[in-house]
Amino acid sequence: MCGIAGIIDRSEPDPGGALGRMLARIVHRGPDGEGTHVSNSDGLAIGMRRLSIIDLEGGTQPIWNEDRTVAVIFNGEIYNYVELRRELETKGHVFRTHSDTEVLVHLYEEADVKMTERLRGMFAFCILDNRKRTLLLARDHFGQKPLYWTQTDGRFAFASELKCLLALPWVNRDLRPDAFLTYAAWLSLPTSLGDGQTHFAKIWKLQPGARLHVQLDDPGHAVAISRWHYDLSHDPDLTDADEAAAALDAALKESVRVHLRADVPVGVLLSSGLDSRVVSAYAQELQDGKMQTFTVGFGAGDSEQAGAAATAKEIGSKHHELELSAADLADNIERIAWHLDEPVGDPAAFAVLKVCELARNHVKVLLSGEGSDELFGGYEHRYAGMLATMERTERLRRWRWLFPPGNFASESRWSRMKWRANSQVRSEIAQLRLEGFPGDVTHPRGFTPAQLADLHGLVAIHGSDVFEPQRDRLSELLCFDIRWQLAESLLQKADKMSMGASIELRTPILDTEVAKVAARIPSSLKLPPGGPGKFILRKVLARKLNEPMNRPKLGFPVPLAKWFAGPLHDRVRDEIFAANSAVCEQLDRTLLTTAWEDTVAGRWDGGRTFYSLWLYEVWRRTILK
Repeated sequence: MCGIAGIIDRSEPDPGGALGRMLARIVHRGPDGEGTHVSNSDGLAIGMRRLSIIDLEGGTQPIWNEDRTVAVIFNGEIYNYVELRRELETKGHVFRTHSDTEVLVHLYEEADVKMTERLRGMFAFCILDNRKRTLLLARDHFGQKPLYWTQTDGRFAFASELKCLLALPWVNRDLRPDAFLTYAAWLSLPTSLGDGQTHFAKIWKLQPGARLHVQLDDPGHAVAISRWHYDLSHDPDLTDADEAAAALDAALKESVRVHLRADVPVGVLLSSGLDSRVVSAYAQELQDGKMQTFTVGFGAGDSEQAGAAATAKEIGSKHHELELSAADLADNIERIAWHLDEPVGDPAAFAVLKVCELARNHVKVLLSGEGSDELFGGYEHRYAGMLATMERTERLRRWRWLFPPGNFASESRWSRMKWRANSQVRSEIAQLRLEGFPGDVTHPRGFTPAQLADLHGLVAIHGSDVFEPQRDRLSELLCFDIRWQLAESLLQKADKMSMGASIELRTPILDTEVAKVAARIPSSLKLPPGGPGKFILRKVLARKLNEPMNRPKLGFPVPLAKWFAGPLHDRVRDEIFAANSAVCEQLDRTLLTTAWEDTVAGRWDGGRTFYSLWLYEVWRRTILK
């Protein structure tokens, strides 16, 4: 686990120095050491900051093959590295270390770009091939590890964090004019947008499952290679509930087993919900009762603390907890914005940062339960509501010839009905997944009529970019969320906050072998009519623990409404509505004021929206300083 960065710039007299400035911005990702390779003749420098997890003494990077023609720098973990190493040794490859990183060099020699198909893990890596004079960049299947890149005027650079690229004077800092509107409406940017666009016009993020080729002799023209997609188009074959539960039980146990591979202590990030209970139950069993668990709470009635403590007692782990306050959020909002690189409107980032700091006093690796909702049909109220709405829309579409085009954000019910009748499935899903403004469509707060018109176009664009037809509607909703919410909100938050605390966060449920089992399970065993969501996962856990089938999902619920109406009211209001506010530059101040007043008075549930706007305001002044 570490952070990586690299540059190809023949006009740079000191590429090693430029790389050093980039790596200095991600020391938190790798406080245990640094490794670099520099070729002044090519204007090339690649390097890493290391957080030592496996082979503490021998895992320094770059790692080369036997004749030093191929090198790798790597961020992440390859969980099946032991099995891959045995296979590669039988083919004559000689290993000099015991690290998972070295597997990548020799696997590349065998499989070239198809090597990623063999990997179980979270990764972002760069392979330098001096024979072909190329760099190969790759990102893991679901997007657990980030990777950003930029190119201009024959120069190319990449890094684990966007802020590294901003350390280079030639990198364009202009913001994309339409990015804010997308962010304010959906609270993150879609992973599939264009070439992986960011808030910056000339900086891109490598999409999950994608690979990028760069020629050392022509670095200004990087070439993307086809990307991996999670697919639910084939017919499921695990249609019996007991058979499906048995297959999933075996896959989860084996996944947690390989995710526990480390030469340092491993703990579990524990909430009161199903996902972390699943992970902690397997981990405690495999660790012979030596597991440590960690959680945070907010002193509110729906806090995670009581449920997490009960789980810890049930499985017998050594438990640690921390209570957070509004003052803690205020004290850390700049750090959150800095570490995120791009604003992500999920207030749980605050909780993840603080619980990882707590855990860092005891362990270097944490397991978490991310991914189960998207693979197994959680968020039952959201999905059930969306499915019911989409079923009604299907009936309207039969009569679309009677309806002229309408407006989904109109206060007129008739206009919204006309839009639904003429909408495509992909656009309707994108519209139903709006999380910020316009808010309640009968009171479209925040956006002007012109912005609502622009939002119409963005709904169609994002729907087309993210949506793919699957075997049924629930499968389409799950895959939509895997490609957008999971990759560019949940996993970005998890990676950036954990690495901000110098903790490695692993997600056993997002193992590719577990995902294959999930793909074989029909929607009826994920979200049955009437619920509960994640039915088959609940069935698995019921075999291991005393698990109620209807335990509610919380997920570190930060009490924003209470804080924004109370201790954080003045600070959030003053920063969002300041005379030089970037938010008010892009939103109508009068409409925004009404939305704020409705939020603090409890007339509208706008806490998360205003957290996202506050975060954006702080991010603009933090990342661009």
